[in-house]
Amino acid sequence: MQKELTMAYKSIFAPLTHFDSNSAALAYSTAITDAHDAHDAHLEVLCLGVDRAPNTYYDAGSSAVLMHAAIEEAHAHADEMHNGVLKQLAGSGLRWEIVNAVSTTASLGHSIALQARLSDLAIVGSPYGSPHQATQCLALEGLLFEAACPTVIVPKGDHKARPETIVIGWNESKESIRAIRSALPFLQAAASVHVAIIDPPENGPDRSDPGGALAVFLARHGVRCDIQVMTRQGERISDRLARHVTETGADMLVMGGYGHSRFRGAVLGGATRDMLEHSTVPVLMAH
Repeated sequence: MQKELTMAYKSIFAPLTHFDSNSAALAYSTAITDAHDAHDAHLEVLCLGVDRAPNTYYDAGSSAVLMHAAIEEAHAHADEMHNGVLKQLAGSGLRWEIVNAVSTTASLGHSIALQARLSDLAIVGSPYGSPHQATQCLALEGLLFEAACPTVIVPKGDHKARPETIVIGWNESKESIRAIRSALPFLQAAASVHVAIIDPPENGPDRSDPGGALAVFLARHGVRCDIQVMTRQGERISDRLARHVTETGADMLVMGGYGHSRFRGAVLGGATRDMLEHSTVPVLMAH
């Protein structure tokens, strides 16, 4: 049975670099805001027009006409998104606002991070397998690594705004515990919570009782959970975790978001990318 919300997300942030009336992320953002409406939840949608002019346009002696045209096109795209979102939110009865902005591709993640840094939760569509993969990846990296904003990555389809069954991927990392703390409003309202521990380290701090300390932490917040220790059985960790999500009939996965610095500000790590690429349920991540 679904529990009443005791904690809630007050500020929910949804960045868009394109508009789709069937967007799972926008629908989920609206549903989350509605589910937390009794706690004064507020939805902010960022319509970000992307200036896609090649970098060479900005070299010395470049054409001011080309630069101006690219910026004007980005503003027009932001306005188009704004109008589409407005039609979907008008009359919803929710607390919401729409903000327009323009950014170059290179600074897209930073622009989104500046807007999201004081939000409780961000919602984005899955970046993989979509025609907008590049901008979606930059948006996700900006949210996780620059804004340090807990983010729900939503795959295509309809999803429960108040998930009844949640799986936590626990590996004792700081990213995992941040994701769990960020997910407490979801966890407290869920009917069942499963903590999945895959191949725990033999010399880890919880080696005699894997997940025991986490279970105590969750219990103090009113969350009852079961601990399930499993082996990879020759699978990748992401595949084993995805299979466990399916086996438990979970509506959401909570896990840490891992990445490392390279030539760009942040690049999602392989295990994180694999999980997001194949997940069929919303994934709440924090870094």
